[in-house]
Amino acid sequence: MIGQQSKVKIMDGRIIADYMCRIHRENVLELAHRGLKPRLSIVMVGDDPASKLFVKNKVSYCEKVGIDVIVIRKPDSIDLKTLLEIIGSLNDDTSINGILVQLPLPKHIDPYRVFSILDPSKDVDGLTPVNLGKLMHGDETLVPCGARAVVKILEYYSVELEGAEVCVVSNSILVGKPLSMVLTNRFATVSICHAKTRNLPSHTSNADILVSATGVPLLIKASMVRDGAVVVDVGISRVEGRIVGDVDFKNVGCKASMITPVPGGVGPVTVAMVVDNLFQAMKLQGLM
Repeated sequence: MIGQQSKVKIMDGRIIADYMCRIHRENVLELAHRGLKPRLSIVMVGDDPASKLFVKNKVSYCEKVGIDVIVIRKPDSIDLKTLLEIIGSLNDDTSINGILVQLPLPKHIDPYRVFSILDPSKDVDGLTPVNLGKLMHGDETLVPCGARAVVKILEYYSVELEGAEVCVVSNSILVGKPLSMVLTNRFATVSICHAKTRNLPSHTSNADILVSATGVPLLIKASMVRDGAVVVDVGISRVEGRIVGDVDFKNVGCKASMITPVPGGVGPVTVAMVVDNLFQAMKLQGLM
């Protein structure tokens, strides 16, 4: 069990992202000596404000480490056939090492159809059926970036996962479901909660480690967290002009032993994981 501490420890994702940035720069320089330049293509449909910010952060990080990024922007009126054709052309383009389709997609576009045709060896978001299926078998070569980021933070701050009781408030394909598998691979005992969960506090308050990724502002109150728990906030929302997470940071911080801030917690590490997965993809392509 994780014991209660008198002062909460902030799990700063920016420290981890900076550390990963240095490693990624070295990787890019090493590839340059071999005449290789990593290239990532991001496909963004529509003009969702949060998606714009996420794409901007990903482009900024890639440019910082020396990776070429091509952003393909399409209106939310695009039809499925046209979008699939774009993905197909990126699959066939040997100069493109990684493809990222920014979510969410418009309601008339089925994400499963999109990810089903994406080349699994270029899938930097780890969302193709092939890569999610591999994860079910314990193969973590390409895992969704948000899930990887949560585990990276926990491991960086030496949080014991084996045998831990973990509550994940999210059943999304981006975070909740893949995260539950990655944690199970490390022999944590995981419960998944969602919008239909009855009496959510009864689940969250029993957890050694609580992860919330709902996008519901300040959903997690201090009364829902056990003393000394480790709390990871993946949510991000804008409320009255300021950025907040799923967790009531100030009050939950009085009970938790460790907690991630919003912003500056999971977000920067998730962005860094995009590039980490790009290098994994290049290994699958026989380039590293």
